[in-house]
Amino acid sequence: ARSLNAELGLVQKKCFADGEIMVKSKSDVKDKDVIIIQSTSKNVNDELFGLLLLLDSVKRSGARSIKLFMPYFAYSRQERVSWTNEPVSCEVVARMIDSADFNNLTCFDLHHPVIETFFKHSIVNKPTTSLFAQYYLSYFKDNNISLKDVVVVSPDHGSNSRADMLSKALKNIDIVILDKVRPQPNSAEHLEIDGKLVKDKVCILIDDIIDTGGTIASASKLLIKKGAKSVLVAGTHPVFSKGCVSRIKRSGVTDLVVTNTIEKKLNSSIKVLDILPLILNEIK
Repeated sequence: ARSLNAELGLVQKKCFADGEIMVKSKSDVKDKDVIIIQSTSKNVNDELFGLLLLLDSVKRSGARSIKLFMPYFAYSRQERVSWTNEPVSCEVVARMIDSADFNNLTCFDLHHPVIETFFKHSIVNKPTTSLFAQYYLSYFKDNNISLKDVVVVSPDHGSNSRADMLSKALKNIDIVILDKVRPQPNSAEHLEIDGKLVKDKVCILIDDIIDTGGTIASASKLLIKKGAKSVLVAGTHPVFSKGCVSRIKRSGVTDLVVTNTIEKKLNSSIKVLDILPLILNEIK
């Protein structure tokens, strides 16, 4: 709001005795262009339903237009059927949001491109690559690291596109892809890689969501075992379930950087990049 010299809207939420909620705008939105920013990470189901109510409140109150930003999109990892009789929860959530009345939706680093097809509304999936590239170029300069000594590492095939974009932003440095077998939810096992690809290299592990930290920790240990000089970690969405950060630190990671798509208090050793410039680019 400060960046746009715009009014910061007020929102009221009421909780009733039976568990129902009421969410509404307390600001005058009639004939105004409204921007709603809402991540869905903590108390996910309440946040999702509250967002639907707020969208309805703003539209019924006469807003001229509504731009919706969802920096972190809940259920995005449930974008396909993995086990028998599973729902595609992400598509269910997308249909719920689609039922609301707004003009367009912007998300950041969606877990999989197929998610965009779940919507009928106009949707922009904004990459955060530019933020990480800028951060690492500064980091390498401060630490006297040459780009020829750096490789970008994708922890699995799902992060290939993110690794590719970061590689190009860092002048086409090499990419290493790790094959991952996940025998059960919230556990990960990495296969062997050719040590020649990472020996004496500074490795940037990039992923979209860091939850338990299992994937990152496993990958980091493997890279160090294969002779990597150091392991740097970039993750867009810091879900950071209990024990995640300590698990990553114990794995030998030198530097951990995330964005503020999910607002939470983090240890000062974790660098946080602001997505505000990316939001403003979609507004102006």
